[in-house]
Amino acid sequence: ASDVYKRQFRYNAKLASLVQSRIKQLEKLDIIDEIIEDPTCIFLFSQPSDTINPPLLRLDEAVVAYDPKNPILKGVNFYVDMESRIALVGPNGVGTTTLLKALTGELPLNVGYYYRHNRLRLGLFTQHHVDQLDLRLSPVEQMQ
Repeated sequence: ASDVYKRQFRYNAKLASLVQSRIKQLEKLDIIDEIIEDPTCIFLFSQPSDTINPPLLRLDEAVVAYDPKNPILKGVNFYVDMESRIALVGPNGVGTTTLLKALTGELPLNVGYYYRHNRLRLGLFTQHHVDQLDLRLSPVEQMQ
């Protein structure tokens, strides 16, 4: 890639100094061996022995707050059935952890309706769990 970059831009007068500086940066990089084959790992999850009638988990017009005068989440409607696959992603401070706590029942709703099917089992992995991992182990070894 660096040879293509050099040929394409090296003699362009407008970009000459930029290209020379990039060439120097590229020359300082260590060349690594090509990865021949990435190790693979296959996760197999068993199918539930029986289905659960929906909803599995539901929030209706939920208001969630640590301080009732200052709600973090308002008017939340959330529905989970057997076909749902959900990932919550967001920057710090927007309420993703608060929503998770409300969904798991760890944080009660200030206003609204919460329903969780009595046979529902939840699994949760948050960014804070990373601190507890032994980084010398593979993901499969972590789970054993």
